[in-house]
Amino acid sequence: MNYKSFFFLFFLSALWGASFLFISMGVSTFGPTPLMAVRVTIAALFLLAILLYKHGVNSLHTLRANLWPLCVVGMLNAALPFVLFAYAELTISAGLTAVIMATAPLWGAVVARVWFKERLDLSRTIGLMIGFTGVVLLVWHHLPISVDILEETPDTSPILLAVLASLVASAMYGISANYTRHYLSTLKPLEIATGSMMCSAMALIPIAIIQWPSVSVPWQSWAVVATLGIACTAIAFIVYFHLIATTEPTYAISVMFLVPIFGVLWGMLFLGEKISVDMIASGSVILVGVLFSTGLVSRLYVSRKNWFRT
Repeated sequence: MNYKSFFFLFFLSALWGASFLFISMGVSTFGPTPLMAVRVTIAALFLLAILLYKHGVNSLHTLRANLWPLCVVGMLNAALPFVLFAYAELTISAGLTAVIMATAPLWGAVVARVWFKERLDLSRTIGLMIGFTGVVLLVWHHLPISVDILEETPDTSPILLAVLASLVASAMYGISANYTRHYLSTLKPLEIATGSMMCSAMALIPIAIIQWPSVSVPWQSWAVVATLGIACTAIAFIVYFHLIATTEPTYAISVMFLVPIFGVLWGMLFLGEKISVDMIASGSVILVGVLFSTGLVSRLYVSRKNWFRT
């Protein structure tokens, strides 16, 4: 991974970190499935317009020829995890959901090792372990909130189901990243993003129509979902699939380690949430894990070694 890819990694994590705030703001008005259906539909239309402008109508033939794998990615990378995360945020906080999402790199590494027999070098293994430690520290910081909820609510099943939904969604990201790398490597990132979003929209729209809210949706909620669809979905997934195409699934999905940091940062800037010393410390641990898991530490070591030789 080069420095340009590292920049894209931070840019993508900033967008996805913000998505949890937007989901939290819109899910109570729309409901999980309608919110995500509108999100992916806006993203699909936005991406389709860009694709047709850049590559013309012939690009649609490419999407049609790869319809099945695009639909698999659309379900595993958008439709299903989006709905599961939105469902989770009906019960648990956006920050805690983002923290659970940060387990995706671990799922991605397991899938790469078990399914595709890929080997992880020592630096990446250490990075994944460090990153997971940082996530555990962030969870520990959020634990008092969860405990308060448990004390106030005798029935803990909604919280457990919300956490389970977030974990399943995170695992889907790990599967999807590896699947994309192995079965859609001939497609451009824009084509993958467009095709997968179109498949997601087609899958969610019928359900959304059935579950559409009975009361009118205020314009503020529409503004939220429009931002969610264009910035946090369409643009974000172009960057994400670009990272998968130019690096490796394990590298690309390591963005999930950074998402909780930006989720907390946006909460502080726009929702007035406070950042504690514990959160800064755990965020620093996550950053170190990302440096190792993306191979930048090894790259810097080799560059410095070569510099001294010259």
